[in-house]
Amino acid sequence: MVLIKNPRTLARRLMRNTGDGPLPLLALRVQKRAREEVREFLSEGGFHEHRLYVLEVAGSHPHIKIGYSSNPWVRLTQHIGEMNRWYHTLIRVHVSEPLSDQHSGRRAEDRAHGFMRRLYPAAAPSSRETFRGTDFKAGAACVDVAVSLTNYPA
Repeated sequence: MVLIKNPRTLARRLMRNTGDGPLPLLALRVQKRAREEVREFLSEGGFHEHRLYVLEVAGSHPHIKIGYSSNPWVRLTQHIGEMNRWYHTLIRVHVSEPLSDQHSGRRAEDRAHGFMRRLYPAAAPSSRETFRGTDFKAGAACVDVAVSLTNYPA
């Protein structure tokens, strides 16, 4: 058995050169582990809660994706299927604390996107939810602050 010290880092490197071939086994294992961590987190707090999420996606165009869902488990499964079809894989996921309703979720999502645009003005999003050349931890912080401001307004 071979122990890999930084499987996420290695998976990111492997995915940059995948092209249109099969996804590397290590990348799929990292993706499976990330998905399992989300399942464990949601099993404690509820699968059908309004939440924001941050996905770190590796591939030829690595990026993070910030979104909202009233059913983050199902949405994550949809994202993984889409990513894998385009030869990208999931590296890490961050899921926020619950929000009260859809309106709060959308408001928090808009705030998180705004925070990311302010943190990375040169890295304009390639879509409304997708940010290339940005940091996963910064995305998670933006999401947590946006949720906190929405749940506990001053």
